[in-house]
Amino acid sequence: MVGPDLKAAQQLLQRFITEQKPSSDYATTVVREAGRPEVYIAFENEGDARKFAAAVEAKAIGTHPGWASQRAFELDGARLAELEASLPAPRTRPRRRQMDQSPLGRRISRVPWTPIRRDE
Repeated sequence: MVGPDLKAAQQLLQRFITEQKPSSDYATTVVREAGRPEVYIAFENEGDARKFAAAVEAKAIGTHPGWASQRAFELDGARLAELEASLPAPRTRPRRRQMDQSPLGRRISRVPWTPIRRDE
């Protein structure tokens, strides 16, 4: 996977992790220096990492210096479809009705307009 497909895979993995409700922080990034583009995921909590690894059937590989553990798995189109099917539909935000395109116009429309008068 390359380009937008890899970014979509990263976003899907983030949704999957969020659904697992990790107990601490995690981060994802796309790394292109590994010979082929890869999605890296780092967990602050080892238990969260194990839970995710078990869910995607990741296999332990040699540890990278500075990391407690390292696992890898192949993420092909069928695997992505399977992960996506296991997730609820993504939430979408309803669009706000806009009077015009300026942020100022939206702010003014929310409050009553009162002219400012100066005492002479």
